[in-house]
Amino acid sequence: MKQNMTQRMNARMKTLTTTLLVAALGSGIAMAAAAATTDDHASQHAERMARMQAERAALFQKADANHDGKLSPAEFATFKQLKQQARQAHKQEFEKDRFARLDTNKDGQVSEDELKAAQAKRAAFKQHHQMQDQAPAASM
Repeated sequence: MKQNMTQRMNARMKTLTTTLLVAALGSGIAMAAAAATTDDHASQHAERMARMQAERAALFQKADANHDGKLSPAEFATFKQLKQQARQAHKQEFEKDRFARLDTNKDGQVSEDELKAAQAKRAAFKQHHQMQDQAPAASM
């Protein structure tokens, strides 16, 4: 009887050890995935900022009619116009891409069901990221 009890306790300890090991591995994988996602977002942000700065510099050069590296009041007005045109072009491209993402069946129209599906997907995405933000940081 004592040997039977010892065997059951050993089996429970093995189960508990296995469960804890799987949980620890899962946590490590989740933390690695979160770190990779954060790194990916940071690199995307850096690339986006670099593109914006390069575009602003190109618009400055285009507006600087006499190429003295400075903008006169008239050149500054041109610069502002160029920036506004660039923003409008980006906005149109964004809306075109957005429509294409929403039109999941690619029929050239966005149905109410497609909008609902996109809204549900976005809500799930936001909830996932809120949960990640609230997760305690791993201690080293």
